Amino acid sequence: MDFSTTIYDSTQHENFYLPASTGQALSASEITSFISEILSTLELEKLGEIYFRQLNGFFPTSGFSLSDIDTRWVYGNATLTSTLVTLPLSGAESQDGKPVTAHYYFTVPLALSERNALEQLHMLFAKQVVQAQSFSRLHRMTTKDVLTGLGNRSGFDQALVRQLGWAQRHEEGFSLLVIDLDNFKSVNDTHGHREGDNVLVHVATQLQQVLRDEDEAFRFGGDEFCCILDCQTQQQLECAASRIQLSINQSSYLRRMNVSCSLGGAIYREGDDIGKLFDRADAALYKVKQSGKNSYLAA
Repeated sequence: MDFSTTIYDSTQHENFYLPASTGQALSASEITSFISEILSTLELEKLGEIYFRQLNGFFPTSGFSLSDIDTRWVYGNATLTSTLVTLPLSGAESQDGKPVTAHYYFTVPLALSERNALEQLHMLFAKQVVQAQSFSRLHRMTTKDVLTGLGNRSGFDQALVRQLGWAQRHEEGFSLLVIDLDNFKSVNDTHGHREGDNVLVHVATQLQQVLRDEDEAFRFGGDEFCCILDCQTQQQLECAASRIQLSINQSSYLRRMNVSCSLGGAIYREGDDIGKLFDRADAALYKVKQSGKNSYLAA
């Protein structure tokens, strides 16, 4: 990678690199230590955290962002006066298959020797990002529901563990929504299991159309679905549940099948584990089913 090219045309400051003597950008021991750290995980979020920590040891770094891959993956506290550097992550892709860029923020412009060091680290990091994305794609194949294309029970469990970890580290809330289809058994009994499968696929499509990019939907099992939502308040959670319920109730196909949905929700609380959070949402769902179905309740 040649840093004298237009890669750095997006920096906010002229004369981005301060003149300094060239030479080996990083020592062999520094490179070895760096590689050892970034090879310690193939989970992209953790990889970004490790890389940002490494950057802080070498440069006057104020922030680092992998928002092209996931909007949540922003590290540090960059300011408007930070010097911005954007570098392509060769071989890496966004969720929609587009090339991605890493965004670096520095408190002061880099010296030439620091530029050389950044070149080395970025190239090594980019290779690990590509490996991590390949692992993630392979992993998704084992955590997807074959029928609906949503995450399966295993995928849900793993995603919820990740979301709990994120909430605990960053003190950012989220919500869980458990959805059960009303009258689904009668579809199988009256129209057969093939039509029942069509109902499940149709509901999955409705969920994917209604949810935002930062939300995730899963087929938990049978005719039960779960959604992990970027909602921090009861009002936000109720709004998300209403969108889902409205989408299902307005479907002419689901109305013809006499299928509606009952929903139970819960917002993450400090000290929650998977069991506590899920049990609250599931208990709310049970109350809805007992009180007449086709409604929503939050724990």
